[in-house]
Amino acid sequence: MFSTSADKSTLIYDWFRHCEESNLILCFQGDFTQDLVNAILLLAETKQEYNEHDTIVKGRVFTVMVECMQNICKYGASSDTKEEKPGIILVGKGNDNFFVQTGNLVLNSDAEKLEKRLAEVTAMSKEELKASHKKTLRETTLNEKSGAGLGFLNMARKADKLSYRFNKINDKVSFFAIEAIVSAKTE
Repeated sequence: MFSTSADKSTLIYDWFRHCEESNLILCFQGDFTQDLVNAILLLAETKQEYNEHDTIVKGRVFTVMVECMQNICKYGASSDTKEEKPGIILVGKGNDNFFVQTGNLVLNSDAEKLEKRLAEVTAMSKEELKASHKKTLRETTLNEKSGAGLGFLNMARKADKLSYRFNKINDKVSFFAIEAIVSAKTE
């Protein structure tokens, strides 16, 4: 891909500058596993930009990060039978908010279900999200909870804004990107 080490250096510098300009706190691209999710969460807890906020804000950001990465582990499509699921997570901080962005490949059959569920969740008010969360918890058995749609409800409840996009890559997979904005201020 690169013809010289100068090309590599330029690309790396451009990416570094982009990360700085975007106020990225954390960025990881690679294969996601549960162990990696745990490591990323531990790393995020050590970041000063994250720790200078109160417990409520940190809890909201943490919840969104957990749910986003769990979605990669659960719905991510891989090219083989490995447990690892390729994806990316970006966490950054603007003036008044944090953003969590993730992206990964999903099977088109899963994309249709995910898009339908996300459309339902993002159309709900905060009160409707809370009621739906409680109802789901009451009506779902423990072994069904991981597939009950609680993750998207949790993200929508903790985020001030939740947006998503599916880009069809081919007949088999789509790229699923989700962004959650979490206010850095408590009211």
